[in-house]
Amino acid sequence: MRKQLMVIAVLLCSTLQLLAQQKKVTGKITDAAGHPVENASVTIKGAQAGTLTKADGSFSINVPATATALVISAIGFEVQETILSDNMTIKLAASTSSLSEVVVTGYGTQKKAQLTGSVAKIGGERIENTPMPSVDQMLQGKVAGLQSTSSNGQPGANQQVRIRGIGSYTATSQPLYVVDGVQINSGDLSTNQSTSNVLSNINANDIESVSVLKDAAATSIYGSRGANGVIIITTKKGKTGKSQLRFDTEVGASKYANLPDAGKPLRAADWFALLKEGMVNKGTYTDAQITSTLKQYGYGNGVDIDWLGLTTQTGKQQQYNLSLSAGDAKTQIFMSGGYFQQEGANIGSGIRRISGNLKVNHNISDKVSVSTNWNVGNVYQNTPASGSGYYGNPWYVALTLRPTQNPYTADGSLNIAANDTGFATHYNPLYVLAHDKNWMRSTQIIGGGNLEYKVIKGLKFTSHMGIQSNNLEEFSYNNPYHGDGKSYGGYSSDVYNRYFLWDWYNQADYHLDIIKASKLTADFKVGYEAISSSRYKQTSTAKSYPFNMDLPYSVNAATAVSAGAYGSDYTFASMYGNAVFSYDSRYSLYLSMRRDGSSRFSDANKYGTFPAAGFTWNVSEEEFMKSVKPISLLKFRATYGKSGNAGIDNYASMKTFNYGYAYNGVAGGVFYNAGNPNLTWEKNSQLDFGIDAGFFKNRINITADYYNKVADDMLFDNPLSETVGFSKYSNNIGKMRNRGWEFAINATPIQKKDFQWDISFNIAHNKNTILELPNHAEMANANDGTKRFKEGMDINSYYLKAFAGVDPATGSALWYTDATRATTTTSYSSAGYQFVGKSASPKYFGGLNNTFTYKGFSLNFDFYYNYGNYVYDSYGTYFMGAAYPTRGKYAANLNRWQKAGDITNVPKYVYGETNTTSGERALYKGDYIRLKNVQLGYRMNSSTNKMLERMHLTSVNLYVRGSNFWTKIYDKSIPFDPEQGVNGTNLQGLLLSKTMTIGLNVGF
Repeated sequence: MRKQLMVIAVLLCSTLQLLAQQKKVTGKITDAAGHPVENASVTIKGAQAGTLTKADGSFSINVPATATALVISAIGFEVQETILSDNMTIKLAASTSSLSEVVVTGYGTQKKAQLTGSVAKIGGERIENTPMPSVDQMLQGKVAGLQSTSSNGQPGANQQVRIRGIGSYTATSQPLYVVDGVQINSGDLSTNQSTSNVLSNINANDIESVSVLKDAAATSIYGSRGANGVIIITTKKGKTGKSQLRFDTEVGASKYANLPDAGKPLRAADWFALLKEGMVNKGTYTDAQITSTLKQYGYGNGVDIDWLGLTTQTGKQQQYNLSLSAGDAKTQIFMSGGYFQQEGANIGSGIRRISGNLKVNHNISDKVSVSTNWNVGNVYQNTPASGSGYYGNPWYVALTLRPTQNPYTADGSLNIAANDTGFATHYNPLYVLAHDKNWMRSTQIIGGGNLEYKVIKGLKFTSHMGIQSNNLEEFSYNNPYHGDGKSYGGYSSDVYNRYFLWDWYNQADYHLDIIKASKLTADFKVGYEAISSSRYKQTSTAKSYPFNMDLPYSVNAATAVSAGAYGSDYTFASMYGNAVFSYDSRYSLYLSMRRDGSSRFSDANKYGTFPAAGFTWNVSEEEFMKSVKPISLLKFRATYGKSGNAGIDNYASMKTFNYGYAYNGVAGGVFYNAGNPNLTWEKNSQLDFGIDAGFFKNRINITADYYNKVADDMLFDNPLSETVGFSKYSNNIGKMRNRGWEFAINATPIQKKDFQWDISFNIAHNKNTILELPNHAEMANANDGTKRFKEGMDINSYYLKAFAGVDPATGSALWYTDATRATTTTSYSSAGYQFVGKSASPKYFGGLNNTFTYKGFSLNFDFYYNYGNYVYDSYGTYFMGAAYPTRGKYAANLNRWQKAGDITNVPKYVYGETNTTSGERALYKGDYIRLKNVQLGYRMNSSTNKMLERMHLTSVNLYVRGSNFWTKIYDKSIPFDPEQGVNGTNLQGLLLSKTMTIGLNVGF
């Protein structure tokens, strides 16, 4: 017993001694104006232990008795060392240089001081809680030179993204997406859906940052996949210090947005007035025939249907997110779960996502650390047919149907009668919505593991293995009574797609202090990467269903129409390396090289080499600049390099034979692909000059770039005479240039204790020019009949019959007979095709952001603008003019010519006349300014609100937000939203939504 008491006494004394050796220090970190600084790093001088500040800037840390000072660091502020005291209040000075900021680049990070390339960084806080399903939509207007656009309002639609212009004729022009080190398959991976988007599986609230790599020095490390730019998405990780629990929610509603008055469907009175006037102007109809025709289509029956109202909806918008961040010096963890739902502006459209994210970092020892991350998303998407010509597309049908076609019968049931006041040729969209099915389920997993081993001082080895798994189930069912399935007795289609990609790289990094005293350093990186992607696809179709619409699956059908399976894969094997030489943070030289091998090319051309070099001069670090106080940063950059493009079909270089055809009961085959063993890499050479400048302690920051990007040996589907058995083959032909400039400014014009105004603006100009074509001859654009390729022209140049206006005397449409534009004709067939001097490529585009904060209140709004391009109404001939007089019509027809002397661009309305609505007449200016986002919020922190402290809450933020609330359109004649994708073609995609939401963020 005595011995036990002795042991207890020793333990108690030891514990008391240990406690006496440590003490708890609390404090608060603010900026010079007294605003709290969140996520500032607080470490004990001479030790690794540390913590991060909360949203209110407060911190708490246990320090040993021997500790004398804390080291405070935060992005945008000078590192500060502070003597320990009780209840510390520490004001950080704004950094006079942002050169110490770290930017995520290819296969690692770089200090901004050493960065030679053109890289834009977007913090996760700028995109979180945005009422959009995918991050590529959220990037619109946030990065100079990045064009993000879509022609479809379907929630979860694929987004077209171009960085510094269109980079190829027929190969991909989309950038490469890298998510947590994995080079993913991106874009629309579906088969039957009108549109889908891989990135809609990722919750933006899980994203820490997005880096956009634009020039060759930044992208060439990715070699053959970097020609169109690279977008690196880094998800959140756990942070040391006190655990942080956060809950976010946002709920609201959405409606259709930005439909110009000119494009709204006519109601009955105006529609009948047009029909009658057209028949009178035709001059071949008697009064009795006109009266009979009007009656045939319901004149006087009192029916006046608002198809715009019936095919649109007030959709629900909601999202909920819960996340936890925790960690100490050894282990950090971040986990989250999210739910997102959005119903589109058109009936039957919507998306629902359930997502989860887990990232764990663990330091096994001072030399070895491991990490793993898993991002999972499950998307369920309702997608009605979208695009012109689809009878199941609710917006296309809303324009096509007459206002006298009643969707309901007298007893209130849905009308499917096949007559002129019913649905003889087009379908009742309400019936189709109620009885057809068109959905997709997509599950995506992106994840992997990372091992990092510090071999010796300065030498680090990294092994990273990542995967991307996508499983897509698509199902469509057309009922046997009415719609697309009627002629088949009901029809269904099932598609299953499985994509699996793995990406494994092993890399060594070495840092060398060449001359430590003069701060001459070198950083080397060398690595090997292997990527393999495989696809497996199953399809089946069936028809002749029982007349029971509760049995939509093919097992219930009488006839199996088709079934099949398909596989496709590709691989890349690469060696890469770079070197960065830096002297005293003033001069940096960057060199890189990558050698890629691709399964898409023959053995003779399987490998390509892509070098790059860059130099930067930080002028503001020179002694002679120290006295120039207004300039806090001045940096010049120059880069040149080559990257490649292998974005073609996996088997384009091979001669292939396609089986699967029945021939007298045995398997038959046909020649499928002509192949080209000489097919090789598309090569891009890019020169970039840039400047970064900061003024007045970085209250004003400017970035400007000039670039010249030339694509050579361009991948092109060369047309062939079908008499040889093939319609085309892949070849390397031609040369194209994208040349332009980018400018971005971020400023804080006002910074007071209680009030701050931040503003950012960016603008980009790109000029695309075709430099060389085979035999210097014009070529047809096989993918777009409104455009043509010609040396010296933009790749998006329109080639149409030129519209000369409307004859004020007769109301006839006038057309130029040839490119001289000296002679006009009223005969459309007599007019010649020509380049009309208009392009779908914008001359300028960019964004403007303003943020005002007053105490806890904040007001933020984002604008996006686009100028100088033209958009084409591909199916406008149905809704504009009288070529199809018994279909629904745009309201723009009301501006038609009616009498001699009328000045208008809408010709005389003549029943059945077909020469008034095509050609250049279908072009409209694509200029617009859009209020993408406006948000008003109020934030409370526990440091200033005792109630929150009693509730154990660190912060509460309440806000209201509106998205796509306002659009200024500069062409008063345009009948649709001017945002119509990169090629500028309106295909009657679903309407864009505007949303109004209220949100709450709570930190624990």
